[in-house]
Amino acid sequence: MKKKLLLAPLMAVLVACVVVLSGCGGPSVEELITEDLTTQFDEVKNGGDDFLAGLEEASGDEFEQLGIDPKEYAKSYLEGFDYKIGDVTVDEDKGTATAEVTITCKSMNQIVEDFATQYQEKVAALDSMPSDDELYKMAGQVMVDVTKAAKTKDTKVAFKYSCNDDGEWSADDSATNEMMNAMMS
Repeated sequence: MKKKLLLAPLMAVLVACVVVLSGCGGPSVEELITEDLTTQFDEVKNGGDDFLAGLEEASGDEFEQLGIDPKEYAKSYLEGFDYKIGDVTVDEDKGTATAEVTITCKSMNQIVEDFATQYQEKVAALDSMPSDDELYKMAGQVMVDVTKAAKTKDTKVAFKYSCNDDGEWSADDSATNEMMNAMMS
């Protein structure tokens, strides 16, 4: 019993030291969120293997049918990708935070529009109808050309974070949607 009574004050001192240390020298919530965003965006910006493998898996057989190398296509699409982390606003009492980020990337919507126009023009200019395989390969080449020629644009995005009961901060589920919207717009 005495052992438990001695351990209780010792544990309280250790907990107090940890709280004081994290408040006096550990990274702030703003720094932790900035670090998280930097890690995630650097993976995309630098065309990390995990990111490229995910794109390759997501493309399935469609890219193969079009004669497009998924990794090369992703590199072309991500050419010029950049980001700038702005203000990170934290409300620790509510356990919420918002990080403003400007994402610079090519607009997938614009790429799809340009592809549709240019592909239709190419098909209309044909003297004879090629095989389905040749049409797919032509479509793939148009898609690659349009993507390479696409210009980047800036999109401002707000990423929301929340704190769980253990004091750990993480991006909300909306982060994926926000990123997709930025890449599509």
